[in-house]
Amino acid sequence: MMDNKQEKEFAQKVTRTLNWGLSRIEDDKLTRIRAARQNALSAYREPVTILGMVTVSGRTLDMSNWIRKPLFWLPILIVVAAVAGHTLTGSDDNSDETLGELDAQLLTGELPINAFLDKDFGSWVQESSQ
Repeated sequence: MMDNKQEKEFAQKVTRTLNWGLSRIEDDKLTRIRAARQNALSAYREPVTILGMVTVSGRTLDMSNWIRKPLFWLPILIVVAAVAGHTLTGSDDNSDETLGELDAQLLTGELPINAFLDKDFGSWVQESSQ
């Protein structure tokens, strides 16, 4: 690992090398580099601390950045699928209630056991549940 003094020396060497190469860059390329740097600086956002615990980049809080990511849509699709699944299978609850009523009638004696032996009983149950 490098200590503070070594890091400063390394940074100075890198700076000298970059400055030396800067004088050799053609003007049109230098203009493009400056424009790219300005674009990068204009897009930069200060880091934000949330609840004094988590520091995130300023771009993280930008919703337009999140909407373009597929993982943003995953929880939304899961919720929509769960609601759709519940809605489509919600009709089974009525048939459970009908069966419960039939069981209760059978146990209380309101429905004779012979009703289950009748051929048309199944169609009558379907008609009465609708």
